[in-house]
Amino acid sequence: MDARLEKYLDRVDRYLKPLPPSERIDIVKEIKGSILEMENEGFSVEDILERLGNPKEMARAYLGDLLTGKRGFSWNRLLLVCAFYGLAGFSGMIVIPVLGIIAPTFIFCGAVVPVAGLVKYVGALFGYDLPYVIFQLGDYTMSPALGLLWSVVAGAVLLFLGKGAWELLLRYIKVVSRTKRNLSV
Repeated sequence: MDARLEKYLDRVDRYLKPLPPSERIDIVKEIKGSILEMENEGFSVEDILERLGNPKEMARAYLGDLLTGKRGFSWNRLLLVCAFYGLAGFSGMIVIPVLGIIAPTFIFCGAVVPVAGLVKYVGALFGYDLPYVIFQLGDYTMSPALGLLWSVVAGAVLLFLGKGAWELLLRYIKVVSRTKRNLSV
């Protein structure tokens, strides 16, 4: 069989991923049988590919037929759908708001804390005491120079944590979306 036809079959198989492997194999065998019949009738590779059409559309036609053909009730499908929506809904009530609040807050604080340390340090250089900007660990109050150093470190950590929380939020949303798409219900 021509390499272009093999590539076509591979693409159809890839688009049929939501189906169980046994059904995918049967569909690919059926399409391969049609291709072999057309080759025996003297069709060129280009004519065969033109008759078959877009591999994505071919797979979509099979997926539509199989999904609409399953008219019976299935407890497994019901439990799978309930488990997915229950887990996604419950975790979404916690994960999305928490990460959605933490990420921008940490990023904002990661930018503000070093600025506050710099303001305190510059104020100390010019002889001003800013009582509202204090860097304190327990009973120990840091000097403005040490406060500047630690504010830069704390700002970098907060910025890193904020970006990490944002990436986790995006990854969570992508995983839930991909799972829903692959659920094919």
